[in-house]
Amino acid sequence: MATTLPTTIDEVLVHLNAILDDAVRHSARIGYFVALYERVTSNVRRALIAGNVFDDNARMERLDVVFANRFLEAWGQQTQGQRPTESWAVAFDRLDDPGPLVVQHLMLGMNAHISLDLGIAAATVAPTPASLAALQPDFNRINDVLARLVRVVEDELCQISPRLQRLADVATVEDRMFDFGLNASREIAWKLATELVAAPPEGWAALIARRDALSALAGRALYPLHGMAAVTARLTHEHESKDIKLNIQIVAE
Repeated sequence: MATTLPTTIDEVLVHLNAILDDAVRHSARIGYFVALYERVTSNVRRALIAGNVFDDNARMERLDVVFANRFLEAWGQQTQGQRPTESWAVAFDRLDDPGPLVVQHLMLGMNAHISLDLGIAAATVAPTPASLAALQPDFNRINDVLARLVRVVEDELCQISPRLQRLADVATVEDRMFDFGLNASREIAWKLATELVAAPPEGWAALIARRDALSALAGRALYPLHGMAAVTARLTHEHESKDIKLNIQIVAE
């Protein structure tokens, strides 16, 4: 992957696809999150092309690029033997562990990227209270773009983990999973953005460090699970596909 960070959404997709291709080539579990993220970014790109989804397309593209670069920087640090933020470290540290379900890998990535990175990206793109308030409708509107994709991904996870289809409360389980990833974490991200915008530049580091610690704590709660949740996860894992290359391709479809 090139060391120069993207400046457009098209360049973001080039970088993501390079990581995704490498993950498929080497059976690397980072491909689970990147496959989902590439699809999300492609959906946002199509919404920008349509031109009738967001109030300010140029601003949304800047947000998308700044947001994506947070992940790309973290992954670059990881691959170069450096320590990324604690939130990403928790997610990356699980990649060599065969224990987590595919959905847990997805949630670990979403936890780091949304609850920490998204708030920083929003405050970077809209660094004043007025500009952040103007961003909020588009910030919320992106949930509509993602909701359609989430329903598709849920079906694909059942292909990877057939036992999910036999769980009586599978809909509730999946809704909780993605509510955590796409709704609750976005509320956390918006709160962080408002705190950053209200703070002087010299106060950003402390606010980000505090949020990073909390997000890392939330990530550690995602795996390993305990009690009945651990039993359910273990039984589900027994029947889950262990073919990493195939699983990545299914999420990427």
